[in-house]
Amino acid sequence: MAEILVVEDDRDTNEAISEYLCSLGYNVRSAYDGKEALQIFFNVAVDLVVLDIMLPEINGISVLAKIREKSDIPILMLTAVCDEYMQIMSFDGDADDYMTKPFSMIILGKRVAALLKRRVKQEESSIVSFGETTIDFDAYTAFIHGQKIDITAKELELVKMLFEYQGRVLTRKQMVDCLWGIDAPILDRTIDTYIKNIRKKLGIHTITTVKGVGYRLERNM
Repeated sequence: MAEILVVEDDRDTNEAISEYLCSLGYNVRSAYDGKEALQIFFNVAVDLVVLDIMLPEINGISVLAKIREKSDIPILMLTAVCDEYMQIMSFDGDADDYMTKPFSMIILGKRVAALLKRRVKQEESSIVSFGETTIDFDAYTAFIHGQKIDITAKELELVKMLFEYQGRVLTRKQMVDCLWGIDAPILDRTIDTYIKNIRKKLGIHTITTVKGVGYRLERNM
């Protein structure tokens, strides 16, 4: 079950949140100030953080920034300050969600569940395997028979694009626009070279050439 860190300086509120999340089956750790929160985060494998903004020692926005330097785990911000500025500060710091006090515990639980579910889907979608080949798109790495393959970031980005549009034909222009930007001075034969290298390096033999148009990754991988 997911490990959740609840960071809230009001002990009654912290205990209420922790008890409710525990009742849903989550493992919960509590912190009562920003310094303690970071100590726990950097020493424990945490899956999600419920983070109050107004904290002693180190405020929630600063805690958010420190966590984001190392991790993209889901972070749900809490505050009694119901104003647009604090919401903007939270989302500018890459918070995933935001709730103002007072709030419904049931809604909090639903939002926590939704963030964790989204996280699982993202992690699953970042890694693909076919035959003896495994690609981790987030880590920009690829392996065949457990051996790391020498492949460039752009080659992997092109593979990811083909997987995302699996079964559909992508034109060379679409590939260029997506990977290098609109109107980039990239020639069609550059894409052809990339596809040739991808087929050779990763053993992807189901990238079909659609003559005069582009390429398609077949669905039967």
